[in-house]
Amino acid sequence: MSRPQVVVWTPPMSRYKVNVDCAVFSAQKSEGVGVLIRDPFGQVVAAMSKKINAPLGALEVEAKAFEAGLQFALDVGVHDFILEGDSMLLCNALSGHSLPPSSVASVVRGINMNCGVLCQVNFSHVKRQGNRPVHLLVKYALGIVDFLTWIEENPYFLMQTLIHDVSILCDS
Repeated sequence: MSRPQVVVWTPPMSRYKVNVDCAVFSAQKSEGVGVLIRDPFGQVVAAMSKKINAPLGALEVEAKAFEAGLQFALDVGVHDFILEGDSMLLCNALSGHSLPPSSVASVVRGINMNCGVLCQVNFSHVKRQGNRPVHLLVKYALGIVDFLTWIEENPYFLMQTLIHDVSILCDS
């Protein structure tokens, strides 16, 4: 009998990692975006929960999450990082491995233009299970009006998940 594979967040080598995620809150006619920036040791540099009140579909919100992650990293002074999310479609489009769907093509072009001029960014895909802390930031967005940020501090509701991630990293 095979054991299920555990998917966890992995730290980058000597760079920062900016993880992004999103969700559509259909009943509230809004969307949420989460961004979590961590250093190579897994320590939180900054985090953001953002609510978007616009009629967007799932793919469009995913693109907005990547856009928000890039902008937030630049705002906090991080310029050399891996931008990681759980949309394989967008990761491939942002990396230039495939063309983006027309509904998000302008956002993908904007992200790529900003990356080339402002910073050194690579794009990476992570399975949803490896993006759990960011998903909690997304869920937190449901209860806010606009956005909240945490700089050099851990949002209290992420503590257990972050401790779990760090303990797995230490064990491997």
